[in-house]
Amino acid sequence: MKTTPVVTPCRLSTKSFWSGSKSFLHSLMIGLAILAFSPVPETNAADWKAEKQAIEQKIKSQSITINQLQQGLRIQQEKAMAAKGQERDLLAEIEVIDGQLLEKLARLDTLENSMASQQELISTKERAINEIQVERQKAQTHLQQRFTAYYKTGTIGILNVAFSAETLPNLLSIHDSFSAVIEYDQNILQQHRKTIEELERIRKALTLETTLLNTFINQASQEKETIEQTRQKKNELLAQIRTQTKLHELAAQAIEQEADSVAAQIATMKQKREILSQGFLLHKGKLPAPVSGKVLTLYGQSRKNRMGVEGTSSGIAIEAPDGTRIKAIFEGTIHYAGYLRGYGNTIIIDHGFKYYSVTSRIEKLLKEEGDRVGAGEDIGVTGETATLMEEGLYFEIRHDTATEDPLLWLDKNKLSLP
Repeated sequence: MKTTPVVTPCRLSTKSFWSGSKSFLHSLMIGLAILAFSPVPETNAADWKAEKQAIEQKIKSQSITINQLQQGLRIQQEKAMAAKGQERDLLAEIEVIDGQLLEKLARLDTLENSMASQQELISTKERAINEIQVERQKAQTHLQQRFTAYYKTGTIGILNVAFSAETLPNLLSIHDSFSAVIEYDQNILQQHRKTIEELERIRKALTLETTLLNTFINQASQEKETIEQTRQKKNELLAQIRTQTKLHELAAQAIEQEADSVAAQIATMKQKREILSQGFLLHKGKLPAPVSGKVLTLYGQSRKNRMGVEGTSSGIAIEAPDGTRIKAIFEGTIHYAGYLRGYGNTIIIDHGFKYYSVTSRIEKLLKEEGDRVGAGEDIGVTGETATLMEEGLYFEIRHDTATEDPLLWLDKNKLSLP
């Protein structure tokens, strides 16, 4: 067996196996843990593909859901912001209304104080009128008494002059005195009358002013009541808006929580999809062999080829009759198809996530580089010429540039082990 060659055609990645391996292994471990509850069927590849498609559909559906939730969240947040704007406007209006209400209350207080003063003035004038009326009544009674006394004395006539004991000059003197007293009393009555008329005029003026004040007070009271009603309505509207704001905020919180839950589900499904995308890895130990037959060389076995070159095998060799159809062990893309020094005709299939199957010593290649192949699809034919230097179909499994034991990956039911 010849020394193990390194498969490094220009189209095969030669980057270090460990490049980025830590993050890959971390994701792999998480994914395997997720898949612990959902094992992949042993033989039917269509099942895990269907599961992967179902997960992709769910991710698509949930992505639509989360977009709708995010749109709903934006709407609720916008409504909450709009309601808060309305609340600010209402508070500003209520502040203006409160100012107007305070102004009306101050105006009412002033008017009511003026009314009280006016009433006091009217009461004062009425008391003065009553007092003058009393004085006038007394003066009028006194005057009547004087008139009575005067008439009892009688007027100065022929009889009074003839029969009176008084002399004529005395009679004339008495008559003049009575006349002067009566005139004086009449002047007092006249003065009382004028005073009463003036007081009545003032009282009427005060009453008119009181009526006007009362009108102003009623008007101010109505305005105050209107302002209070407006303020009450604004407060009721403010309470409604605050309730709406709270409801919008609660709705936004609920939508946000739901969106977070859906996002977590999507993340979990994406991890599961990521692992299901690694179908090759998931089918480890269940992959069909490229051909059925006896295993001639084991992985890591020291052998010597027909040229006498010794080496350690990086894969296995399987005995197969000439003309046997060689199958792809798993779906993938032909990464390399052609002659490879030290290997002969070789097909390298990229199964994704840096996993490759290398099949060599092929008599006839049935695929070309870039072809997409399915599991079990023919990729070549065995023949005598291809196994001149070494016997058996050569097969490797590689992860990046590191080889792995193919028997850990293949279903051994169709293989005969040494």
